[in-house]
Amino acid sequence: MHPFFTSFRKRTPGKSITSAQADSAARRDQANSLPGRRYIAVLAALCALCSVANAQTLILGIDPMLPEPTPEYLEDRSELEQKKFGKVRYERVEPISKTKAWNAVIGILAADSGIDLLPEHSSSQLDFELKLAKGHYDLAYMNPLQFVSFNHRSGYKAIAKRKAQPLRGLVVVKAESQVSNLRDIEGQVIVFPGLLDFQSSIAPRESLKKLGIAYIPHILAGPEEAYQSVLSGVFSAAAGTIESLNTLPPPKRQKLRIIWDTPGYTPHAFAAHTRVSFYVLTRLQKALVSLIKTDTGKKILPLIHARNGFEVAKDSDWHDARQIDLSALNSITPYRKDSGTGSAP
Repeated sequence: MHPFFTSFRKRTPGKSITSAQADSAARRDQANSLPGRRYIAVLAALCALCSVANAQTLILGIDPMLPEPTPEYLEDRSELEQKKFGKVRYERVEPISKTKAWNAVIGILAADSGIDLLPEHSSSQLDFELKLAKGHYDLAYMNPLQFVSFNHRSGYKAIAKRKAQPLRGLVVVKAESQVSNLRDIEGQVIVFPGLLDFQSSIAPRESLKKLGIAYIPHILAGPEEAYQSVLSGVFSAAAGTIESLNTLPPPKRQKLRIIWDTPGYTPHAFAAHTRVSFYVLTRLQKALVSLIKTDTGKKILPLIHARNGFEVAKDSDWHDARQIDLSALNSITPYRKDSGTGSAP
């Protein structure tokens, strides 16, 4: 109520209203005014939203095609005397599994953000993509082509990506081969570890197409099979990644030589469905970016191949993946055993 009207308020007989009392009454009336009530209502709504966000459990899906943590190879000390014969044994030391590494990361994110996160690991890429298509996940870590496919179709928006660590594929040949560049194997078979693996198959094939390099694709089950086909002399070259190459024992790895790396592509997208509130997105982004700043984060991030941590991302960052025509890539005539073009030179 305006101070002018306070003079008409009902007075107690024998008592007069002082100036201080009138001012106090005016402040109470102003607090009870419509703008004041609206302000209080907004604050109450925000508090309720925060409480609901903290209580809600969000499902987080992880691309099942992500590589496992890189193993370590230790030289077997008991076999050192065999060096003079050119043979040294190595013991493979496995780090924690990919599932455990991601569960640890998600646990840290949940603790730092105050958001309850439930990791869900798919049994296959098909299962993962079917759930993305249905909008099953509240949050998902997906490869570039998956993101551009489900960005508008299912309503997933980018919130973060790996920092200063683009995706790169590569092509290897035998170390003693005379091949020095892609032109030396033009028209020959290049083995790819899978049809839909973005980093080791799609990125190299897309980059070869842009360079105008003719080749005959041959798809095998995985990176180990692809590398072994070159080591055994069946094919001249194989595509892969530095992550998969580093999983090979040193004796095998030393028998392969990288002749080409693809250009860098925007890495996996950490995305959220549009139903996830802005409050939650802000808390998660802050937790993701801050992960690299902690001692625990610095130890666990390399296990999920994100050594530089994460940075805030936007949908337009995946402009390179939007240019890929997967149907055109898959339409290239593949290798056939009776074609006579598969033997290494």
